[in-house]
Amino acid sequence: MTTDFLAEAPDAGGSRRLASLRLRLSLAVPLLTSGVVLIFEWSLGGADPIRESLARMAWLVLLLSVALLLLIEALLLRPLRRLAEGGEAMAAAPATAPLEDVTGLGGELGRVGRALAQVSGLWRQQESEARELRRELAQQRQLLQQAHVALEANQRELASLARVDPLTGIANRLVFEESLRREFKRAQRLRGLLAVAVLDLDQFKQFNLAHGAAAGDAALKRVAGLLSDRFKRDTDLVARLGGEEFVALLPGFGMAEAQGVLETLREDLRALRLPDGQGDLTLSIGLAAASPAHPYLSAQALLQAADEALYIAKHTGRDRLSLAA
Repeated sequence: MTTDFLAEAPDAGGSRRLASLRLRLSLAVPLLTSGVVLIFEWSLGGADPIRESLARMAWLVLLLSVALLLLIEALLLRPLRRLAEGGEAMAAAPATAPLEDVTGLGGELGRVGRALAQVSGLWRQQESEARELRRELAQQRQLLQQAHVALEANQRELASLARVDPLTGIANRLVFEESLRREFKRAQRLRGLLAVAVLDLDQFKQFNLAHGAAAGDAALKRVAGLLSDRFKRDTDLVARLGGEEFVALLPGFGMAEAQGVLETLREDLRALRLPDGQGDLTLSIGLAAASPAHPYLSAQALLQAADEALYIAKHTGRDRLSLAA
């Protein structure tokens, strides 16, 4: 910045122009004043006191003009000339030479140059920091957008997991209860049919103890797969209520239609051979169906009727289907 400042100083002809200006001022002011005095003396010739006073006043003006010229020389032209000479010296001196040694201005030009250099350095530093800050902000904005996208994906995945049984992959109790309320209201409004079957694997705790938890989990998965294969309509829903208990929601099915499908399901499960001599799995099922001829007060009442039928199936020998009263 210092060299830029000095590059703007007067060039080699600056001192000559200042000297020419000084000479013109030196000649113009006395000549003009002398001309004014001569004009006055010529036009007011004689020994009239008034004319003499005017002549003295003219000479006084001349003296004041000379004094003004000297002041201009001391206060304006001389510093300008020194500045021009310093600029010429700097232009001709090596770039590494100290400013005080080159200009001979008593350090004024050097201090000005250093101050301007410091200001320029600070400006460049601030500009560099601002660019770095903008880059960091852009990176942070990009990372924030990526984190937002990842968060949305995680939220969708969590929402999906919250509605799916993690072991079997079928719907969980929450989804079933929502679907039951919705389908029950639809059946009431349309005077349609709705069947609910609660299914429970018989003596599953003993099966786990005999064959291990891994075999029990595998058995639950096979039962869930069998249910999904047998109930494929868009309106059907199979879910795991918890443990070894499952449920099937069958809109449009009355008691007779649902009973026939569930009996076939029990036979299919009995024929399902488990590996390594683990034996057969059997199901106890409780079935309840709402219809215009046999209405229920609420969806919960319909589910409770199916639970009571399952209780009867469990306590009358297991591996059977019991119908709600």
